[in-house]
Formats: sequence, C-alpha cells, structure tokens
Amino acid sequence: MKLLKKLTASFLAVIIIVSAFSSASALGFEDKYLIGDVNLDGNVDILDVTYIQKHMARISVLTGDALAKADTDYNTRVDIKDATHIQKILAKLYIPLTGKKGVDISKHNGDVDMKKIKAAGYDFVMIRCGFGDDSTSKDDKMFETNVKKCEDANMPWGVYLYSYALSTKEAESEVSHTLRLLKGKKPTLPIAFDMEDADGYKSKNGMPSNEQLVKICKTYLKGIKDAGYYPILYASLSWFKNKLNDEDLLSSYDVWLAQWNDECTYKGDTIGIWQYGGETNYIDGNSIDGVGVIDKDFCYKDYPLLIKNQGYNGWTIEEN
Repeated sequence: MKLLKKLTASFLAVIIIVSAFSSASALGFEDKYLIGDVNLDGNVDILDVTYIQKHMARISVLTGDALAKADTDYNTRVDIKDATHIQKILAKLYIPLTGKKGVDISKHNGDVDMKKIKAAGYDFVMIRCGFGDDSTSKDDKMFETNVKKCEDANMPWGVYLYSYALSTKEAESEVSHTLRLLKGKKPTLPIAFDMEDADGYKSKNGMPSNEQLVKICKTYLKGIKDAGYYPILYASLSWFKNKLNDEDLLSSYDVWLAQWNDECTYKGDTIGIWQYGGETNYIDGNSIDGVGVIDKDFCYKDYPLLIKNQGYNGWTIEEN
C-alpha cells in the first residue's frame, strides 16, 4: 500500500483538494477509482491478483465495478496481463491508468468532429496552438476553431506549442507566441512545450547540446508558469532518457510522455499524461470513426480540478 500511495501521490493530493470544495465533482474529471482494486476493498494488493486468476479459471466470475477495475489496460479483456500489471504496480514498475482518455490534434487532423470524439469515449483534447517563434504565420490555422469546438462540446482542453527553438532567446519568443494565442482563453488542461525533432529542423540547423535543450525547456516552462499557466513538458521516452535527463527539470514540471506502447514504462514521479498511440496504437486502434487517425492519450491527474482550484490558466477560486 505504501508503494501505491507514493506512486499516486499527485492524484491523492487532488482528492484532498476535492473535500475543500462542495462543487468539486462538477469541476473536473468524474468517476475516479483505483484501477486494480478488483475486490473493492480500497487497496491494490496481491489479493486482487488472486481474484483475476479465479476469474480466468471461471471459479469466481467478476462483474460490474470489479470487472472494470480488473481491466488495467482498458482493452476490454481481463487476462494474465492484467494480473501482471497489478504485480508491477506493487513493485512500482507500472503506472496504473486513471481511465481518462483524450486526443491531441492540430491542423493536420483537418476539420475534426468534436462530438464524435466525445461520443467515442474521449474526455479531453490537447490542441496545437502553433509552432516556433511569435509570428502569426506560425499560428496553427485550426487553433481557434478547435478551441470553440471543445467549448461547444463541453470538452476539457489544453494547448501545446511545437518548439523550433535553438536558443533560450528563441524559447522566450515561443512563450510570447503561446501567451498571445491564450489571451482571453481559460483552458482546463496544461500548456505543453513540445520538444522533439520530428521534421529534422534541429538536426539540420545545429542540434543544441543536451545542456542547452534543458535550458530551452526551462525557459519556456518557467515563462508559462510565471504568466499564471500550468506548464507540462512533452517529449518521447528516448528524449527524456537521452537528451532531457535533468533531475531539476523533470522534478519541477509535469511530463507528457510520448511512448507508443501497450504500457507506460516511464519511471519518473511527475508524469501527467501518456501519449500511448498515434499512427501505431497497441491499445485501442489508431483512429476514431468519423474522425480518422489521431493521437491518443491517457491522463493521470485530474487537471481540470487541479487547475481550477489552484487558480491556474485564468481561473480563480471564487469562480468555483
């Protein structure tokens, strides 16, 4: 139990916040529960593994909430892999999912149907606002439209900016770019700094040293936080291990991990979102009917609740 509490410390802190506000359940994600608590006793332990084994052997068939909590990977099946996940949770080798799935989108997804995304069971959207320095030509042309669609559908949303910064000065311009587009808006999910090199721009123009990449990330994330917004750092598992492996950076800001895999293997305690699939998806398919191929994510924290109750992103406690 001590391992589980440490693993989910951030999530439990949010639960404490809930008790301070009578309307809290209406502010954030709802129907939270402990994944892996198969026997419904409020704990995740080896007894839950036994319940799954009995279910598989048809000795005692799981139903209802117990069946839902046993499906640790949300693939609509309860099997030996779920039992293994619980063992890994206890050994702090696996991060249990909260059950809140979302997507991330940009102009490349075209004119997305937000209602179909919501109807398919997705609970939040991360929207690209732009890329690179503060120029209107680098705004994502679908940003305003996508924000409106989310708000019309009552869908929690956050923002990400794809970085082309090769210096801290350029990162400062990317902060200004993001803040310009956020003016007058109140997202309920974090503001993400997308640090990667998907098109090879950094490599072609002189990939910064690891030390410089860390400074660029810190410059952007601090700038966003100083402006009153909740920042998060997006990168692949490879980048976090090999380029951004700085203790101060990774302990100071939440992480949005890109790892297209059937489980999250990131070992840090600050993970907030896991992008588990895109064109490749081992969990639930790479597309949504009527929407097309799309990046999909799991959220580990109740960001709408956290952000509103702590006064980030333009929200004040009085509004709650």
